Amino acid sequence: MNEFTILMHLLSDKTNKFQMGASKEEILNKLNLSGKNESIFFENLITQLSNYIEPLGLQIRFNPISLCWYLAFEIEASDFISANPFANKPKLAATLFYTLICCLERSGIAKIQRIKELRKKKHIVEDLKELEKMGYLELDENLGIVTLTPLIGYNLDVNKLIIKLALKLKKRVEQ
Repeated sequence: MNEFTILMHLLSDKTNKFQMGASKEEILNKLNLSGKNESIFFENLITQLSNYIEPLGLQIRFNPISLCWYLAFEIEASDFISANPFANKPKLAATLFYTLICCLERSGIAKIQRIKELRKKKHIVEDLKELEKMGYLELDENLGIVTLTPLIGYNLDVNKLIIKLALKLKKRVEQ
């Protein structure tokens, strides 16, 4: 097997219900790469494969939640937007957004109380349970905490979201 074949297998491998792909370390281990130039070789390999598969409508993306690289169809992003799972439930989207903010601010773990404060709602546990059923988060009512599953990283470009929020915030401050 050549490197591209191994890499395609690793990037398309589904680890569990909510996670697919492989971390940089897993890829380097499977390809038996080590040494001071491993990062350069890794980046070149990802770039070359990405250029090779782009005409097929495929992309290599990075999930910042699970820290995994994965294979995706370009269509998936537009399908997700048009097939919005929160179409008739904007409160779920809002609760997930505030959960994401809380998780980013506390290294991946959000307190339910903090989400309630930001959301300015008293009863969000039912929303959190529904989001858990959808696979976006894991809820521990006993400890009062919430953690995100990697699924959100596949359905949402978190880096782009943060950049857009920062730009909007900057515009508001300047006005």
